[in-house]
Amino acid sequence: MKKSLLLCLAAAASLCASATITYDGMQFEINDEVAKTATLTVGKSSPSNVFVPETVTANGITYTVNTIGENAFYQCEMLGVLSLPATVVNLEFCAFQKLTASSVRITGDLQNMDYGAFIGNNLQAIICYSTTYFTHDMGVLTNKEKNIILAFPGRPTNEKWGSANLTIPDGYVTIAPYAFAENPTLTSITIPASVKEIGISSFFQCPKLRNITIQSGNTVVGDGAFKGCEQVTSLSLPTGLKTVGHSAFFDLISLQTLTLPEGMEHTGIMSFGSCESLTTINFPSTLKTVGERSFMACNLLKQVNLPESLDTIEYSAFYGCDLMSVDLKNVKWVGGQAFSNNYNLSTVNFGQQLDFLGNAVFYGCRSLSAVNEMPASLREMEGTTFYLCSGLTSLTIPAGVEIIGPGITVGTTALNEIKIDPANTHFAVQDGWLYSADLKRLVAIPGAASGTLTVPQGVTSIGQQAGRRLAITELVTPSGLKTLEFAAFMQCSQLATITLGNTVETIEGNVFASCPAITSVTSLNRVPPTGGIFLDEVYAAATLYVPRGSKEAYQSDENWSKFATIEEIDVEEPAGVPGDLNDDGKVDVSDVNIAINIILGQSTDEAVKALADLDGDGKVDVSDVNALINIILKN
Repeated sequence: MKKSLLLCLAAAASLCASATITYDGMQFEINDEVAKTATLTVGKSSPSNVFVPETVTANGITYTVNTIGENAFYQCEMLGVLSLPATVVNLEFCAFQKLTASSVRITGDLQNMDYGAFIGNNLQAIICYSTTYFTHDMGVLTNKEKNIILAFPGRPTNEKWGSANLTIPDGYVTIAPYAFAENPTLTSITIPASVKEIGISSFFQCPKLRNITIQSGNTVVGDGAFKGCEQVTSLSLPTGLKTVGHSAFFDLISLQTLTLPEGMEHTGIMSFGSCESLTTINFPSTLKTVGERSFMACNLLKQVNLPESLDTIEYSAFYGCDLMSVDLKNVKWVGGQAFSNNYNLSTVNFGQQLDFLGNAVFYGCRSLSAVNEMPASLREMEGTTFYLCSGLTSLTIPAGVEIIGPGITVGTTALNEIKIDPANTHFAVQDGWLYSADLKRLVAIPGAASGTLTVPQGVTSIGQQAGRRLAITELVTPSGLKTLEFAAFMQCSQLATITLGNTVETIEGNVFASCPAITSVTSLNRVPPTGGIFLDEVYAAATLYVPRGSKEAYQSDENWSKFATIEEIDVEEPAGVPGDLNDDGKVDVSDVNIAINIILGQSTDEAVKALADLDGDGKVDVSDVNALINIILKN
């Protein structure tokens, strides 16, 4: 048994030892034990020519070298030629990245090559003697038909390709992904009308490239095609070009003026993002959509003249620019954060077609003091619309708005009141606060509210982020309030005292998150509300006051029990209207139904049970229902 184990261990050690083979300063790994093939994984530098061997031997077994592996010759330098044997049929990604040599010679019939095998090379020529799939055109690696450029040498010397100001010859239809990526010498590129596809990252991070000219409007510009070409100052796009790929011209940090051609309908995702020097954009009359993050972080862009044709501005399209005014003309749809962090944006003119404003669309636009009248066509404001618009002084909700997301006025510290078009049937304003139409749900409080905040009677829920970031010191909620929704008073950093009415049932997550100044919490409900999550320092330092006789219930609750100090207080039960079980100020059939539900066991609210016990016998039964009916009849 022991001998067999030792033999197994010896065999395993032998296999591991043979997995890496060193020959002539290069390393190889076995990639197929059955076919006896190996991959060159680590090349070498040399003051002369380098020849990759056809075979390598380990433990008496000969392996055919058929693959040049990923990063195998990364940053290797040689004064002569790198020759690959006829056995090599596969070239992996970045196999020759930043290789310096006079040329690479592929002597066999190459079968497979990953795009990007020659990224950033410093070669004079790539010579390929294949006959099936690949060949070369005076040192440029192409497909057999010589209409696809697959890899371009970093410093070609022949007359056809040798100029740093390169015009690609007519006849080529495709520039393959990464074909010119990180080319160290190219300063100007003209792409003729014959080229119909510029591949993904084909000119990625060419460090000296300054001028780009694309001559055909039918050309597809792939994702990241010219991404990171930081020296580009001139970009000529052809009439008829309809769209460009994701990040196609991202991070062209020297480009100052951009003219989008007539015929263009869409700008791609991040297509011109982080063009930090861009100050002027000439838009075509055909443009329909400014794509997601298309001009994000173009932080010198102060003015745009959007065309009449434009109807959609997508997510973060102009995020982090320096726009001073925006005229939305016929725009119907504005995506989330579309103009966020345009700190100097002071004027927004809405067109009469506007239907949708996305989440945080004007986030951080602290110079925005007023918006012109939003049109009746506006149907939805998704949420946090004017987040941290500290200069906003006026806001009117138009007639057509049906949906308002959470926290539309968060951080509007100069806004004292919200107004609403009287024709709006979905929302209401009372004393400058925004409510649902029935006044039961508090939707938003103007950001200038401070000091003591007393929620009015009749409110049954406080909406998400309705009072977030307010400079209030005290919060008082009424009897009848049941729910404080998510983050309702989050980041009220000065809030010190909280009084929760006797009907509060639910405190959703983060309602009092980032409220470190709380020293006193009074919960008047004898049954601990669900939730009740505060900061650890609040649990440790603040005092929780609860109705006499309910301390044990709070100490048994998962969250409320975290308060280090819990004290009981005498609580005066609210007078209210006798028999008004739903706290709507009147007694009617709905109160009778509540009493019946209590009798049937379908309602367990202890506070409501106490109100329903009209005869004071400690239970709710038919006599209490009759008492309710009598109250209704007398009224």
